[in-house]
Amino acid sequence: MATISSLYIIGNGFDLHHGINSSYGNFREWLSENDCDLLYQFDKIYGDCDSDWWKDFENQLASLNAIEYSGGIAFENQPDLMSEHCDRTWNDAQIAVEQELEGLFCSLRQDFHNWIIQLNTPVYARKIKLEAKEALFVNFNYTLTLENLYNINPKHILHIHGCVDYDEEFILGHGKSFDELQQLNSIELPKPPEDISSDELAQFYEDNAVGQELHEQLALDAAISGVAAQRKPVDTLLHRFADFIGTMDEVKNICIYGLSLSDVDVPYIQYLALKFKDAQWQFSDFKNQNLQKINSFCESNEITDYRVVNLEDIMQVHQLCIPFEEFE
Repeated sequence: MATISSLYIIGNGFDLHHGINSSYGNFREWLSENDCDLLYQFDKIYGDCDSDWWKDFENQLASLNAIEYSGGIAFENQPDLMSEHCDRTWNDAQIAVEQELEGLFCSLRQDFHNWIIQLNTPVYARKIKLEAKEALFVNFNYTLTLENLYNINPKHILHIHGCVDYDEEFILGHGKSFDELQQLNSIELPKPPEDISSDELAQFYEDNAVGQELHEQLALDAAISGVAAQRKPVDTLLHRFADFIGTMDEVKNICIYGLSLSDVDVPYIQYLALKFKDAQWQFSDFKNQNLQKINSFCESNEITDYRVVNLEDIMQVHQLCIPFEEFE
């Protein structure tokens, strides 16, 4: 039976604790200094993308109002029905949507990569206590904090979303499927009143019909497809995750440090809950921001042996906080 002492799941809160300016709010600030045009494009396409939007920008990528967005482009690219070449212009709006979204997301990924590779180094004094012996690490971050600050053997680390030290594309995105996005962007028709005649019912549907021209439907499908393409390949990543720890029959301790337990994170942690039922769990939380979500997750997944810690409290060296008034 293969057994490891500890399995660490590392999220962005871990890097933030170590003084790395890796929040998505920091990314927005970087964009404001290095690519204002991209911020403008997001405001134009998604609406007013304020600081709260950018703090959760990966999930917000799925929030595009595809009906409104594609409808505007379809209005600007209506086929000329009087032209003998009308058939050639039915997909003009579709092409315009595809090109604009492709340009937006390509620029986003390039800027995101450039931002990640210039992040500041972690602060040594912020190190926490890690039981690295007989431990494995799954790192959702792109940085080398574990390797450089804690001297963890890279063979014991899975960078599930990519790493700055490898020649590979970083994985980022939302968690919505094409079908889910299509449902979010469906037009809800009004319901007819009860007890009306068949003639009145026919008139009701005629009055409330929502018709779409072919070029409008093509543009809408292109918008939904473009956003759906930004989905994280969670199923593929979950297989990598399972392969990495699949040889382990027993894990004594599972430590979830800096992970927000968002919808795209949950499948990984649920896999662990099913596989290692006797493990002791430890979740980090910052100022009780995630406490309710942690408790709810543990209850839903029958995890009873767990505790919640603040990374500040498990630092290797605690910094003294001495009130200045004592010296007055």
